[in-house]
Amino acid sequence: MKQKKVFIMCGPPGSGKSTWVRERLTSNDEWISRDNVRFSIVREDEDYFSHEDDVFDTFINYINQTLENPEIEYVFVDATHINYRSRHKTISRIHMKNVGELNCVCFVTPLAVCLDRNGKRSGRERVPDAAVANMFNSFNLPTEKEKFNHVFTVDQNGITTEV
Repeated sequence: MKQKKVFIMCGPPGSGKSTWVRERLTSNDEWISRDNVRFSIVREDEDYFSHEDDVFDTFINYINQTLENPEIEYVFVDATHINYRSRHKTISRIHMKNVGELNCVCFVTPLAVCLDRNGKRSGRERVPDAAVANMFNSFNLPTEKEKFNHVFTVDQNGITTEV
């Protein structure tokens, strides 16, 4: 089976992760969004984190099922992944046998832009401003110990640079 290129998205809400992925998807790619998984499990009237274990397990299962699909070349793993701990939690559960390249795409969007974009969302997609600010302030870029093949940054204008 052909080895996949996996891209771990990371950045606070409103930084542009999902938009960036949607703009790049082709028929041989798979986008696995933790928010999409969450919204398929959590009802409108339930707390956002009410089924967190189920959401995370389903998210990981989708990733691993996708890695088994011979038709898929690129896998985009979309969640905030704002720090080493959250990235490691996901990566440690991925079946790496079909991963040829593990990459990280970090969104370095200013807080004001994240808040503005988030403010244009509605319903469950809108994250409380305090939570956006908290995640923004907790965000850190990967270090060498994370052993990504490539680390990219994306600015507020969508310009991608390899670090």
